[in-house]
Amino acid sequence: MARRIEMDNAKRLYKHAMRLFGNGRPESYSELFSLMSQAADAGSVEAIGALGTFYDYAIGTKKSASQAVKHYRKAALLGNHDAQYNLGLALYEGRGVKRDQKEAARWFRKAAGEGLPEALHQLGYCYRYGHGVRKNQAKGLELEMQAAKSGYSEAQFSVGVCYSRGEGVPSDPKEALKWFLKAAKHGHKDAAHNVAHFYETGRGVREDKKRAEFWYSRAKQ
Repeated sequence: MARRIEMDNAKRLYKHAMRLFGNGRPESYSELFSLMSQAADAGSVEAIGALGTFYDYAIGTKKSASQAVKHYRKAALLGNHDAQYNLGLALYEGRGVKRDQKEAARWFRKAAGEGLPEALHQLGYCYRYGHGVRKNQAKGLELEMQAAKSGYSEAQFSVGVCYSRGEGVPSDPKEALKWFLKAAKHGHKDAAHNVAHFYETGRGVREDKKRAEFWYSRAKQ
């Protein structure tokens, strides 16, 4: 019974902290960090992972990559998928911890197993280029496609790249353009630039200078 009360309190503190964070008032960030710390101490796994982000981006506290990794790892080991992804990124980039792409891929895989689009994309990228795993472009595209179909623009762009270059699949300019368009409509600037280039050169589509100009302008916004 006492444990349940503690967890209810942890959840209440975490929700209160997130509401405060949603207000976006810089003067409240130190209070936000304090509340999130209380929630973490009370046992909220989400709060522990959030503290990693706070240390990563200096939200209400001094920036500390090592503290970020410490909290990401703690939450990741407790099963928090966002923390697993963030820990993977830190390991992949060597930020606050020794760079280890093999270990990074392991954490991306855990988070991807729960369908986290960012993790699916990052694990797909690892397979496409052999970072921490045996290179397998077809497997990489499969993972990128899962993330792309969920609406994640970075993965949509990557799928476009795969079809454009023929990575893990035969080159298909029309299919590449389709995915670049999806990403561009979500505000992805590199995708918008590629869409413009396809229209300008008539690759995978009928040449259309006006549409090319439109997408070049979108790429610059």
